[in-house]
Amino acid sequence: MKLLKTLLAIVLVVVLLAVGGVWYLNGYLQTAEFKQKVLTVARTALGTEVKITDMNVSLFSGVQLKGIVIGNPPGFSGSLLTADSFVLSYNLMPLLNRRVEVEQLSATKPVVTLSRNEKGEWNYNKLGALAGGTPAAQPAPKPGAKPVAKPAASETGTPALDLALSKLAVTDGEVTLLSEKNKALTKIQGLDFSSALSFIGGKFSGNGRARIGTLAIADSLFVRQLDSPVSMTASEIKLSPATGKLADGDVTCDLTLKLTGGFKYIMNLQAKNSDVAKLLREAGVKEVITGKLQGTTAVEGTGGLPTIVGKGRFEITNGQIMQLPLLSTLATLLQVAELREMKFDECILEYTLANSVLQTPVIKLSSSTIQVTGKGSVSLTDYSLNQDLTLALSKTLLAKVPKEVQSAFKDRGDGFLTVDFRVSGPYDSPKTDLAQGLMKNAVQQQIQQRLFKLFK
Repeated sequence: MKLLKTLLAIVLVVVLLAVGGVWYLNGYLQTAEFKQKVLTVARTALGTEVKITDMNVSLFSGVQLKGIVIGNPPGFSGSLLTADSFVLSYNLMPLLNRRVEVEQLSATKPVVTLSRNEKGEWNYNKLGALAGGTPAAQPAPKPGAKPVAKPAASETGTPALDLALSKLAVTDGEVTLLSEKNKALTKIQGLDFSSALSFIGGKFSGNGRARIGTLAIADSLFVRQLDSPVSMTASEIKLSPATGKLADGDVTCDLTLKLTGGFKYIMNLQAKNSDVAKLLREAGVKEVITGKLQGTTAVEGTGGLPTIVGKGRFEITNGQIMQLPLLSTLATLLQVAELREMKFDECILEYTLANSVLQTPVIKLSSSTIQVTGKGSVSLTDYSLNQDLTLALSKTLLAKVPKEVQSAFKDRGDGFLTVDFRVSGPYDSPKTDLAQGLMKNAVQQQIQQRLFKLFK
């Protein structure tokens, strides 16, 4: 009996020492010394400046951080990430069954800025590059030796821990993707995201919902009130079907972000009843066209404009063209005022995009008295045109054209007469060979008239 009491006393002392040690460790986690050590380790691991205004760490429940700033690695300016607060809470008991249960992992007002330098290197890929050093070189295998296969996780006798994350959340977040020239490629504002994630049996998966106040592409195209379910795997993140607003019209799209084998994005978008004038205004372009836009587009890329390939079809209905440089030039040459501010029934454009060049195999602009059709290309690096077009005028409208150039038009047999011409040069001041063709025709007409009078 005395031995039993002695053993129980020893066990009790060990338990008290263990509990006391845990409580002491938990108390140490609250000290300024510990917080400074955490910052030092973080700065060393990331190779950049890390700041935290306030830190509350509990061994039993989790971590709460406030005023987080993670600077960019050397060679990049500004910060990679800032956030008002960060919360990690967990349950320790499931660890006994080799399972990590995280109740919440959330960030409030995080601002993430992803940028790329002139070498094409992303800032997040450079984190820890200076601190991590270069891995030690492995000796080359001897000639004829068989390669040694690495044991799988299940073969080591220590299976990987399962992870269950009940709530992954972002509140009022912002994400910006910058080009080599520090221009915004994509910007997400007002991001609210909530999801549940799991890593069980070596497989990662997650489902949630994302709401975005504004998605801006190249500061030119703005999709607002975007709402979408989100699915995640180790290889991709997918938003589908996403719905939102584009220039007061409705938009639906599917967006996939490929995370393995090199970053890649794929987007399919459908627009309905978008206000064309507002689209141009938001893009910083002169409002030369009005009407309602309907269309579909599919694009994919790995970065900025040079990497994007795609195709699509857009149609504008019941609109008007006002002071479009090309039509203004035609109005002056032909002395037809209706070309200067043309009301149209439909405007159709089909396109393919690659290498920063927009190929337009179908161009169609039509009204009851005027039609412009053709094909060509537009360089998006300098917005220069290279197009072959046909202008068709009704017989009533052609009567307003100077008589000496009317014969340049050919009867199409449907009440319209046509003339072909070529357009090239900058969008805002294009050049056309129509004037030379009309002058040539006028001169020929005068010569024929003089010869007719001479031999009459």
